[in-house]
This record gives sequence, structure tokens and C-alpha cells, in this order.
Amino acid sequence: MLALVAEQPRHGYEIIQEIAQRTEGAWRPSPGSVYPTLSQLEDEGLVRVEQSDGRRVVHLTEEGTRYVAEHREELDASGPRSTATPTTA
Repeated sequence: MLALVAEQPRHGYEIIQEIAQRTEGAWRPSPGSVYPTLSQLEDEGLVRVEQSDGRRVVHLTEEGTRYVAEHREELDASGPRSTATPTTA
């Protein structure tokens, strides 16, 4: 989730949709897993949540930005990715 928020600020539903899209529907996290995780990241000081147009939008904090930069490879490896099987010519 940190990698997704690092790309751009997002609200919770958008995070759920983005993960589902990137995994081609193989994984669609429930709100019951996304929102507690976002709360934990906020408690850890890695994200902040702001109200915008009636939605709670998640932004990286300076500490979150630093964490993502220091752990980019790890986050990219564990993040959602396409389930498509590469084809060979």
C-alpha cells in the first residue's frame, strides 16, 4: 500500500481498486484489511490522512517518503503485480 500511495495520494477505495486492477482481479482486498492497515501506517507516522471532497485521502509523510526510498526494491517485490503469464514468440 505504501508503494501505491507513493505514486499519488489515494483514498481507501481507490487502493482496493488499484490492487484488484494490477492483479487482474486475482486479489481484491476487503475494506476490513485495507483500512486497519492504513490506520497502522498512520500510527507509525508513514502516512497522514486528510479530508478532501468528503473522502479521506492518504498521503505519505516525510518519514513515509524516506521509508519508501530506502525499501523500494522490497516494496516493489511484495506489491501487487499482474498475474498475466508472459507469452513467448
